[in-house]
Amino acid sequence: PSVNDREKRVSLVNVEGFFNRKKGRVNEGEGAAIVKEIKRRYKDTQLKNQSIGVVTFNISQQTLIEDLLQEEFDKWANGEGENLFVKNLENVQGDERDVILFSIAFGPDEEGKLSLNFGPLNKEGGWKRLNVAVSRARSEMVVFSTMTADMIDLKRTKSKGVESLKNFLEFAQKGKLQR
Repeated sequence: PSVNDREKRVSLVNVEGFFNRKKGRVNEGEGAAIVKEIKRRYKDTQLKNQSIGVVTFNISQQTLIEDLLQEEFDKWANGEGENLFVKNLENVQGDERDVILFSIAFGPDEEGKLSLNFGPLNKEGGWKRLNVAVSRARSEMVVFSTMTADMIDLKRTKSKGVESLKNFLEFAQKGKLQR
């Protein structure tokens, strides 16, 4: 069946790694997992026909993934059809692809501590930025995260954006919203 005939899918890949605030605010584990997934899709005879976009929460994670893709990126970003892109929340608006690989980046640090500071997501209207990211996929979104929904304690924050992230991770993890 064509992409449009299938139901839209959202899934979560729980990645080994941590959010490194000290070394550029990146999550190398998620970056490596996304690059591995892109390579897998481009080698698969069926999947290689689906356009791919990568969305990250911050520009540091965007740059990390671009660097990890280095050699292949030029080929995939300048090929035929809809090219591969790697963008962050600030510059992805209006772009769509069949498949979006979404790097949360934020998560527990090396010591396992989770800061509930998710940058622009914490600010007033931050949930709108998350909405922009999650609405870029035509048929499938694969979320890469070292953090799971149950790690986010909403008693520690009043941010609607953080609450939206928790709900989104839960949805990606379980396939449905828990109420």
